[in-house]
Amino acid sequence: MSTFPQELLARVREEDLRRWVAEFSGFRHGRLNPEALEETGEHLIHLLTGLGLSAERRPFRYRGRTFFNVAASRPGHEDDQPALLVGAHYDGMAGTPGADDNASGVAALLAVAKALSTTPISKPVEFVGFTLEEPQHRTDGRFRHGSRRFAKDARRSGRKYAGVYILESVGYTDARFGSQRVPLRTAIPVPDAGTFLCIVGNRRSRDLMWHFGKAAKDHVPDLTTVSYQTPFSGRILPMTRWSDHAPFWDQGYPALMLTDTVPLRNPHYHQPTDTPDTLDYNFLLRVTRALLAAIGCFDVHHPGKRE
Repeated sequence: MSTFPQELLARVREEDLRRWVAEFSGFRHGRLNPEALEETGEHLIHLLTGLGLSAERRPFRYRGRTFFNVAASRPGHEDDQPALLVGAHYDGMAGTPGADDNASGVAALLAVAKALSTTPISKPVEFVGFTLEEPQHRTDGRFRHGSRRFAKDARRSGRKYAGVYILESVGYTDARFGSQRVPLRTAIPVPDAGTFLCIVGNRRSRDLMWHFGKAAKDHVPDLTTVSYQTPFSGRILPMTRWSDHAPFWDQGYPALMLTDTVPLRNPHYHQPTDTPDTLDYNFLLRVTRALLAAIGCFDVHHPGKRE
């Protein structure tokens, strides 16, 4: 897409997002609810296939059991160019239905895939549902098992990505003054109310982060965004690594985490109360449209160039 079609944004509909959040909410933890997790992955394959994408399982072993990431692809006119990847984890934390974390991210992924399903695009776009993002036991300090396996396999095979967008809990807001907390080591201005989208990148991702922020400002101006470039790929501030973008950073790919900052805003984070009725679907709609705008505005010839 050399120019951005404004009508593309209208293809993202709130009713779709609401339906998909409801469908992907529910207990689906890898260790405690493996059968439900597998059914959730199969449902994601079914929906992506129904959008005309080539979707498949990407299996791997973890502690004697087979789990799988879901990978789908949308070819572009320039398939020899590095792809864009849109990812979200479809598993949930133990004991929570995980509406915000992370049915909201899966719903946004599906909405972007649907919007692009009939649109000519230049770059290939991959849509990936990661499994086992959540810790599987109390001492699981590595977690992100699905994305770690995926990113390592991509690097080993020589796969190139122009940008990776990870949707991590993107549906919760709180407009009350003081509702947004900020880590002590975050030296950037942050609004006092939790109504913004946070864009987290590392040094390698700074141009991708800048372009996302610009696309959101230009095409979804009613969405407030806050960009944060975490030093040393988040090793000083570990919570900036708490999702599936971190394994891509570790493999040298430019990647962003798009998030509502969950534990810094959402009291339902990793709780049984993380249910669909707690989400702000207009916010989720705007976040999804901003991601779609970022993909649509991506400069296929000079992806790192700032205007």
